[in-house]
Amino acid sequence: MPACNGRVCPWSIVLILVFFTTFSAPYQQSNVNIEPSYSQENGQSNQSSSSNNSSNESGELIITQNWTAHLPHWNVGDTWVYAAVLDAQEIIEGEPSLDGAVLDLLYGSATMVVMGVEEIDVDGVITPVYRTQTSASVTGQGHDFPVASLGVTIDGSIDASFVNVEYYRVGDLGLVSYDRHLIMDVTAVLLGIGQTIEVANYVESGLYSPPLEYYDFPLAENESWNLVTNLTKTYTTISTSDLVSLSIPTEPEYDDQEWSYLINATGDPGVSSCENSTLVWMMDDVDEVEEWRWWCPEAKNYATRWTSDIALNGINATLVLTGYQLATPQMSISIELSNYSTALNSEIDCWVNITDSSGNVISGKSGYLYMTGIQRISFVTDDNGSALLRVMAGNKMDNTPTPDDWATHGVVAYLHSDQTVGSTTLTLEGSAIGGLLRLEANMLASIVSKYMQKQSEHFHLSVRY
Repeated sequence: MPACNGRVCPWSIVLILVFFTTFSAPYQQSNVNIEPSYSQENGQSNQSSSSNNSSNESGELIITQNWTAHLPHWNVGDTWVYAAVLDAQEIIEGEPSLDGAVLDLLYGSATMVVMGVEEIDVDGVITPVYRTQTSASVTGQGHDFPVASLGVTIDGSIDASFVNVEYYRVGDLGLVSYDRHLIMDVTAVLLGIGQTIEVANYVESGLYSPPLEYYDFPLAENESWNLVTNLTKTYTTISTSDLVSLSIPTEPEYDDQEWSYLINATGDPGVSSCENSTLVWMMDDVDEVEEWRWWCPEAKNYATRWTSDIALNGINATLVLTGYQLATPQMSISIELSNYSTALNSEIDCWVNITDSSGNVISGKSGYLYMTGIQRISFVTDDNGSALLRVMAGNKMDNTPTPDDWATHGVVAYLHSDQTVGSTTLTLEGSAIGGLLRLEANMLASIVSKYMQKQSEHFHLSVRY
């Protein structure tokens, strides 16, 4: 889709993103390269030059991207630790029973762990997914919480714990579903007695159709794409309090969502080993920023993240990576393609290579290969630890097409018994006209980057979002 249409225009993005860059993202300062760049098909980076954007001998225009990040594959046991800041004041202000209450920022930490690899049904297709669990604990102070039944207000400490189990599609890290369990307590002196009162204890379950693909791998500076999905949410209340409580919806909620994504910068978000990160913005259908993330290839996850909705339709959260530990699997899978970018309905060769933790090849290992648009294919490695498969690329469009690609499909090899996966991305090429549109979109996006960088130099970032 073009970067500028009736709904998303670069000049509106300039205004929106300038505001949020300077006032909404407290961990976002970095030195970024705002000049667009291009590269050859092999993905090796080259700076912009006339040779990169000129016609070849046959007169066909070649426009390729300077890829800033590629699809990672995770292993069971991969762990990331984040410093967490939650802001739930908007929720408090929207709750009539808590009118006048004030909730300070809640500080703590969050840990995300890859718990397993599974197969689940995603929109009628059996699909490999990662199952992750993020556990967070934060604390802060609350003031003037009304206890209507007693006609008094209370001050006290607020403690919140948050466990979020998520299922990510291996082929593109698209979020399929989640179960978020939030517990929030206030500890205060009430009628002369210290008491802990439960403010909220519930589970929010969400299912995306199609999955929410935050990263359209491979990533490139000045890239943009759109996504339309439906989110179905259900709530299960674990317990309630008669003294102080938040209202939890009792009926399922169905939300048709339309998101726009923009990569406008690469650089250092201030996190160790993440100097070459990629900044991805997510905006809603009225061009308001709902989330941003600095994707860190070295850590295979985001280095920093701000989201307007980590729970209850309005709890803001900021997460900053403080450490990570990538697991060493007993077996490793790599996938090589004869062409990583190909025309529709073409035939490609795919090599699945399996080695042990010491790099020795493993023969006779069986597994399955998955790609959008084809049935899963079984394979067995030969004496060289490799299996050669010939597959049809097909012509199935994905849910995040851009002006220079028809689709980006994850190619996944999965060893069921070992819960081990390998993955790469196959790009189905778009038309020559799409390439010309892409070139124009890159130029416009670079203008946005320059305005944002200039404005960021003149303002300090606020604490409250």
